[in-house]
This record gives sequence, structure tokens and C-alpha cells, in this order.
Amino acid sequence: MAGPRFLFVSSALLALAGAVSCRDRAPVKREPAPAAGPAATRPAAAEAKKGAGKPPSALTLRLKAAGVSGLDEAPLPEAPAGLPPERRALQVVNGQDRVVDAEVAKSRGLTIVDLSDGFAPYIFWDGKATDGAPLPNRYRAVFVGLANDRTDGDGDPLPPGGRNYLELYGIPPSLSVLRKRFLEDAGRACEGTVDNQKLLAVDGIETWGRTTEKKELANHAYRGQRLEAARKKLGAASLQELAEKDPRYQGEVKRHLRITDERAAFAEVEKRLVCEGLLDPSKHKEGSYDMPMRNAALDFQQKNAVFAQADLTRATLEAMTRPLLENDFLALRRVLAERAAHGGRIIEDGSAIEAMPKARKNRPRKVPTYKNRDGAAVPVPDLVGQATDALMARLGLWSAQDALAFFRRHGESDFRSMRAAVRFPPLPEYYGPHMDLVAEIDRGDVWYAFPFDEKGQRLPQYRDRFPKLTLFVNWRGEKVPLLCWRTTIGGWRTEFASDGQEYYRYKGSEVGFRVWRHVVAAPVWLPPTAASLSSMTKVKYVAGAYPKVTNYDETGPGYLSAYGLVAGIHEHLRRRGDGLGYYDNGIRTHGSFDYLSIRNRFSHGCHRLYNNLAVRLFSFVLTHRKAKALGQIALGFRRTFYWEGEVYDMRLPTRGFYFQLDPPLSVRTLKGRIRGQTRQPILEYVQKPGVDYGQTTPPPVSGDPESKAGGGP
Repeated sequence: MAGPRFLFVSSALLALAGAVSCRDRAPVKREPAPAAGPAATRPAAAEAKKGAGKPPSALTLRLKAAGVSGLDEAPLPEAPAGLPPERRALQVVNGQDRVVDAEVAKSRGLTIVDLSDGFAPYIFWDGKATDGAPLPNRYRAVFVGLANDRTDGDGDPLPPGGRNYLELYGIPPSLSVLRKRFLEDAGRACEGTVDNQKLLAVDGIETWGRTTEKKELANHAYRGQRLEAARKKLGAASLQELAEKDPRYQGEVKRHLRITDERAAFAEVEKRLVCEGLLDPSKHKEGSYDMPMRNAALDFQQKNAVFAQADLTRATLEAMTRPLLENDFLALRRVLAERAAHGGRIIEDGSAIEAMPKARKNRPRKVPTYKNRDGAAVPVPDLVGQATDALMARLGLWSAQDALAFFRRHGESDFRSMRAAVRFPPLPEYYGPHMDLVAEIDRGDVWYAFPFDEKGQRLPQYRDRFPKLTLFVNWRGEKVPLLCWRTTIGGWRTEFASDGQEYYRYKGSEVGFRVWRHVVAAPVWLPPTAASLSSMTKVKYVAGAYPKVTNYDETGPGYLSAYGLVAGIHEHLRRRGDGLGYYDNGIRTHGSFDYLSIRNRFSHGCHRLYNNLAVRLFSFVLTHRKAKALGQIALGFRRTFYWEGEVYDMRLPTRGFYFQLDPPLSVRTLKGRIRGQTRQPILEYVQKPGVDYGQTTPPPVSGDPESKAGGGP
């Protein structure tokens, strides 16, 4: 059993290599992408042995520039025998593991990074009430179970051999899971079985459903016969020459050759998936993009953090050209980046450059800076990248083979409590226990006009500027950008109105100043009364059968919920009869499992982030602002509904685990650039073109905040 299956069409050609910035367009790569991080400068095996663990020169220079040696100049003394597990930390010195005292390490300025299987981000830690009573964070156990491939999103055990592959959904695998992956992939002899040239000969592979596939392949075979007959008739040496001799055949020849190359690449994809253990050939019809093949492709993409939903994109093909252990090494770096960010309580990832004013043509953007105590302008560092480099250097992880050796000498039990002591780069001067953080959301290009003509055809509404979220720190009279990430804004969405009919409605994102006062871990979304009943049930494998059960995926709590793993509530400070009060109009900044929507689609008004980045953001905010844990907020929601002859019961006992910021963090949403002739949002329901609504007119729109927030993709 693998991760969730969402097989909607995507044209994304992106691979996850850490935090995604606010760039308007991601370049389409035409050659295999080099490995990121330390692997990009990894030495040959002979050089690694000769250097006895000495780091590659390029990485050494990178670490030195960040003010980190990578390998501590004076290794710590070994810890005394009998030290309790919570005091033990790992260091690797000249390729040899040693256990040191974590408290001694911290006293010397080192950071303790949690590498254990019990790791959970800060937002899932248990809290304490004002009277000292414990406030258990219920989702922590679910997060840990998912990360360790022990349970599914409902908390039920995975079947033997089951895999979650949830990194793209904000739950990176534990190091025990990666250990198993490294050891399994090291035993697979896939190199040489796949023709990488055929994989890279195409920009992607067109796929179809079962009926269309049969038709398209038959057409391709028939087209080939006709073109071959025409080639012989005209005496052409090749189909390319046929197209040159008779231009009438140019279009057909081009399509035929493209599909021919794609079918050749498809065969190589099948080989790679079979060799990687993701595709069972006994359940798959060779040459067909059937369900086993789709599921295997999706597993591969989720395993290797490729932004696609089972489409055979260029990024997918490039990932398949890399050796299995190289892909595993990239996954290890991504996992360690999250552990380093949370261990160091840092957020800067190099994306803040996108918050700077757009540069002139063919000129790079300026690097953001802050003023140090001497008044000099200092560049905002990529702390997450530097900390990840330092962590991998400390552990001696210079290459995939180093990582394999690391996992071979550490058994699965070692990761129950493993922590590492690492010297991280020095923090910028603007860091402190309470940072003056502010957030800004630029809506980018905004279209208020109805996007369909009277026949229901979509009208072009181009966007050159996309929404972005920037986190700043106010420091010595400056707004210093720490990060800049792509996000979403609202737009035209379908909605069931009170009359039971479906209309279009513009669900915009509010402009102006708001605050994050409450941060909610594992938040719950309440389905409005007009929600489709079909979406409130799902089929689930239980004890050899597939019964229909109540669907809590979208409501949460969980990584698939409308609010993702964490949400910051946008509240409006308003004057009312008894003074000032906070008003929640249903807008959130929250995580999302629908990672493709964040690149180019719209929300119901909320600002979506990739789940892992939302977790990183709000963990950082909570550790650098004055905040208190409120714990699980009781809800007591219950709805009984009837669907397809069965009665279902939906119960939501809690809204999630709440934290309260005091004072709240200011969030400003900018108006953006309004495009088109419609200058104000349309507030009424609009009938769907081509739908007969009878003589009725659309009812008034709902003002319920829940109708704005979240929403499924």
C-alpha cells in the first residue's frame, strides 16, 4: 500500500529540491538535473578513501563562507557510560561514530538535531496549560506513525510491506524508513537495464485512459502503415525525407515520430518501475498505462518528490535516469534539511531574493541585506542550506555510498533515540527570543471578470505575476525579508447554493491588514451544509474488503484536509459596541496536499502553502514569538447523513490544537494588479453557461466564514 492516489492531469515539470520560491516560472530542464547539495561535489570513491573522510573542496569553501568548519575543530570527549538516552548525541570523527554528552555540546555552542524516529515538528509538540497541566497534541502520534510507515492517515496499521510516500504531503520519511530504502535499493541491479537516451529523447510521454489508449495506439499503427506506403511510393529513404518531399505529410510524420519515441521511452519507464520494485509485471499489461502502471508511476514520483500526479513528465523521466541510491541520497538531504531547520529554529532558505524588486531584463535581482551592529549591509543568508551542509558534513555524508555505509553500521534500533551534535552557522543579529515578524501577501495579477463565455468556453486571463507570501523581520528601521514563497489567492469557484443548484461564485482573498492570532496544528474544516454528500464518503480497504466509510480526509485532522497540517487564522481587528474585537471571516494561510494547485491554480480565498513549508513557517513563528498553547479546542460537531442507501455518521470532536500569539503577528494582503475591464469583484452567484436553471434566479450568497475557508481542490 502506498500513498494516496490523486490522478488528475498535470503539466508540471518540477522536482522538489527544498523550499520553492516565488519565481514566476520554473525553467524546463532538457538535461538530467544534477544532484543538489553535497552530492553535487561528491568525490570519487578512491578520492574519498584517500582523504579519509576529508570533505570535498567546494563544500568546504561553502561551509567556510557560512562561518562553519563543517567538522568541529575540537571533537567533543566521548560521553561516560550509562548516560541516559536524552543526554546522548552522535558525532562522526574521521569516519568513526562516537557518543557525546548533548549538554556539553550545547554548552560549546553546538545544536542538537533530532534524528530519531519519534521526531515531530514543533507545532505537534505537547503543550502546558498555565497551571502546568499537560496539553497532549493528538496528531503527533499520527504524524510519527505515518513518517515511519506504520499507520495510514486514519491511524490504522499499514499492511505488510506498505509504504506511505508522503513527503510531498508534508510528512517526510523517518531515517529508519530511509535506511530500509537504501538497503533495498542497494540490492537492486537496475543500472544498465534502462536506456537513458530513450528516456531523455522526449519531453514527456502522453498517456490516456484505457479506451482512448486503445484507440490512439491503433491510430498510431495505422498511421505508420500509411506513411510507410507513401515513403515507398515516393522513393524516400526515411519518413523525414518523405516530409521534405511532400509537405502534406509533415504534420503526420511529426506526430508519428513523436509517439514512436514516446512509446520507446514508455518501455524504459516500465523497466525502471519493475526493477525498482514498484510495478508487479504479473498485474500489468505490458505497453499499457493501466492502473498498476499509474500507481507505480505515482509511487515513484512521491518517493522521489517529483511534482506530478502520475503524468509521465520530463522531471519524472530525468529522475528515472539517476541511479536509485542517488535519488535516495537526494531524499536523505531533503529529510535532513527539515530536521536541521527545526533543530536550529531557522527559516531563511535563500528564497528571500524573490521578495526584492524585479530586476531589469537579463539582470539578476539584488540580494536582500540587513544592517549589522556596525551599520554595514550584510546579505540575508541561506541558513537552512548552510545548516543542512553542516549536518551532512558532521555525519560524513558526502555521497550516496557514504550514506549507505552509515545506514549499514546503524541498525534500525539506533534511530529510536538518535540525535546529532552539530555546529551550525552563526545566527544573524536580528535573531532573538521575540522577533518583530510581519507577513505580507502579494496577490499578483487579479482577474475579477467572469472567465467563461456564453458557450462555457474559458476565456484567456493571463497572469505574469503570481501570488507570493513574504515573511519579514523589522530590524533597525528596515523590513528584512527572510523568505518568499509561492502561495494562492481566491478566484472563480463552483459552489452549491441554498437552492441545491451549483453556480459560479467569485471567492476572493481579502485585502488589507489582518493578524495571525491563532495558529492551529492539525486543523479541522467544517463542511458547509451545501457540501456534496458524495465527497463525505470514501472506499477504504479493511480486512480484505472495500467498504464505504465516512470520509475524514477533507475535513481533517490530517495532511489531506482542506487546511493541511497547520493553519494561521486571519483575524480582523474591528471596533464593536463594547470596544475592539477580533473577527474571523474564514480566511487562512494554511498547508495543502494539492501541491500542483499552488503553482498556477486558485483557492476558495485562502493562501495555500506546501504542507512542509507551512509546518516550517508556523513552527518558526511559534518559537520566535511570545505564544502559549491552548490545547485541543473542543468542537462536538456531529452530522448524520444518508447516501446511496446507507446512513453515515460524521463526528469531529476537536477543531485542532490551538496556539495563541501575544501580541498577534501582523499580516497585510496587498491589492495586487487588477487585470481586465472589471475592476471590482462580482459578489453574486453566476449561472453556469449551458445549464438550465428553470425560471429561478440565484439565491443570495452565503456569508458563512466556513464557505470561504479551505475547500477541496
